Amino acid sequence: MADLLPGTVYYVRAYAVNIAGTGYGNQISFNSGYLFGTSFAGGLVFYNDGTGHGLVSATTDQSAATWGCFGTLIGGTSQALLTGAANTAIIVAACATAGTAAKICNDLVLNSFTDLFLPSVDELNLMYLNLHVHSFGGFTAGYYWQSSEIDLNYAGVQSFVNGTWGARLKSATNLVRAVRAF
Repeated sequence: MADLLPGTVYYVRAYAVNIAGTGYGNQISFNSGYLFGTSFAGGLVFYNDGTGHGLVSATTDQSAATWGCFGTLIGGTSQALLTGAANTAIIVAACATAGTAAKICNDLVLNSFTDLFLPSVDELNLMYLNLHVHSFGGFTAGYYWQSSEIDLNYAGVQSFVNGTWGARLKSATNLVRAVRAF
């Protein structure tokens, strides 16, 4: 859909016309949310859930850091959208090492917000597609950590050069960009 007003609730209903008459589907509604790349809730919008909520990325990289806890299986992390906060809580509870990617995001206070986290695979990919590809956010050409663990030695990364995903040793240094939900 195009030309929708931001933050507006729209109601839609499908219908079909044929020789038998007109049939109508159920009415549904959605909130158009905020335009990707706009500043809102302490960051840049990169995801809308259709109910007026979504995710924002910090406007700058937090640092470069290790994922942390090389050789330790944290377990319980997910790759799915809207799991980065839970992943970060799991990682920080099991790996309290200072200066690691999840800990940096968890401890960050940004524009008075304290609920930041390291994005999951799906969240980081949306940051790449909805921000970086459209030149929003000033991302660095390099690999960014995801909060999704691969195994006891590897965690997920995504290239902000070409969008590919991969795994890097948890002891490697990669870029960190925090996100938060609104």
